Amino acid sequence: MTFLKKYRVLLIVLILISLSLFLRFYRLSEVYIFGFDEEYQATYAWSIVKDPHPIWIGVSASFLDFYMGPYFTYFTALWLWISSGDPLLTAYVAALVGVITCLAVFFVGWKFFNLIVGIIASLLYAGLPLFVFYDQKYWNPMFVQLIVLVMFTSLMMIKKSPWWWLLYTAAVGAIFETDLTPLPLIIVGIWLFIKGRYFLNKKLVLSCILVFLLFYWPLLVFDYNHNWSNLIVLGRYSQQAEQAGAKFDPVGKMNSIVDTMGRFWYLAPGRPNASELGIFCNRERTYPAFWLSGLSIILLVYFSVKSFRNKKSSYNLLGYFLLVSLGFYIIYSGGSFEYYLHGFITLFTFVPAILISEVSYKLKPLLILLIFFILLIGLNTILSSSDKYSLGQKRKLIEAVMDVSGNNSFSINKIGDCFIYEGWRYLFKAYGNTPSKSFTDQNFAWLYPDEVISNNVDYNVVLTEDKFSKDEALVDYLEIKRGGFAAYIKKVK
Repeated sequence: MTFLKKYRVLLIVLILISLSLFLRFYRLSEVYIFGFDEEYQATYAWSIVKDPHPIWIGVSASFLDFYMGPYFTYFTALWLWISSGDPLLTAYVAALVGVITCLAVFFVGWKFFNLIVGIIASLLYAGLPLFVFYDQKYWNPMFVQLIVLVMFTSLMMIKKSPWWWLLYTAAVGAIFETDLTPLPLIIVGIWLFIKGRYFLNKKLVLSCILVFLLFYWPLLVFDYNHNWSNLIVLGRYSQQAEQAGAKFDPVGKMNSIVDTMGRFWYLAPGRPNASELGIFCNRERTYPAFWLSGLSIILLVYFSVKSFRNKKSSYNLLGYFLLVSLGFYIIYSGGSFEYYLHGFITLFTFVPAILISEVSYKLKPLLILLIFFILLIGLNTILSSSDKYSLGQKRKLIEAVMDVSGNNSFSINKIGDCFIYEGWRYLFKAYGNTPSKSFTDQNFAWLYPDEVISNNVDYNVVLTEDKFSKDEALVDYLEIKRGGFAAYIKKVK
């Protein structure tokens, strides 16, 4: 007993690492999702590997035509260089970031609330399918959860030392290198900075500026050479929103929040993880029972009221973070995409954990037992998830196509309404041969102009999901199916 008491935190950490590693690495090579966003980042990063040169911007952010910084692209280039272009290594990097985030949830819950909060919140993050599936996806938003937790930690620690503002500033800088989702939380930081009169400390202000510039300076170089395009993005916001079809839709955003808060607890077993996370197609995803969403909303409302009545700064700050995240999501005129709520649902893990930690000793064991029951259901969902639309099935299909086309030239095109933007060109290049022409050339050809061939090709390859009904235009094509995908091949010369 003495041993357990002395080393209990270490044991908890080891259990969390083991659980989160197992769930995120289990069958990862089979179920990893590689789609349009992954192809965009990988193609851009591979251009650096192929021809080392400095870049000043990363990928663009949504419809805003605002460019992120280049650090994540350099980060991706490193892993692609190590793996010789195989994107599977990046899947393990993403999963490892998820494990680190799980540990961060534990330490935030433990240090700023109590040990029970740390344990329950981190177990929810470690074992609920919604977190696991997103943590198995390599893209620039994968750091959002970690950034939000760092922002929360640094603001909690500024009372002990004002120099914790440097960590907060670094987290803000990292937003511009990864994803803009946590950007509204800067408002909380600015308010506390002004309220605490930290701006009077000139050394602190100068140090914060220098830390921020460590992240932002490449974008300043880009802006200087492009008429300050990034800095004046808000000036063209209305025009770009109109062109992209974006609109103020609070009802749609509220529906999206209700949906995600139900999916927080439960995703159905046996379904493709790609369907659960898909942006372009949701026909096989889990739509939660209303009572699950209602439970989450009740917990959120109850905690929000409680957090502003409580004198503890940790409760207050968590309440601010939750409400600011939701408030800005509702008024944002972009799409109602679930991944925009990454930071919010990560913070939400603390809500049931806090409320359970405060109930009576008689009720607490029952609620903890309920959490373990929910995690067991989630375990079944994760272990039984289908690889139907995964990288593994795509690789098998590409190898089958290569068996037919050999070393001859070929083009790739797409048909369908669901799984069509699936990173095919990059994957053919990584696991087969480089297509002479591709339907993604209109998006990415500026990154590989020397690889696009205008001459006629030997084979045409049409890619689609297997539920696509073969039409007359493909009647002379050879059909190959692997997993949830199909390829139609025809020799043209």
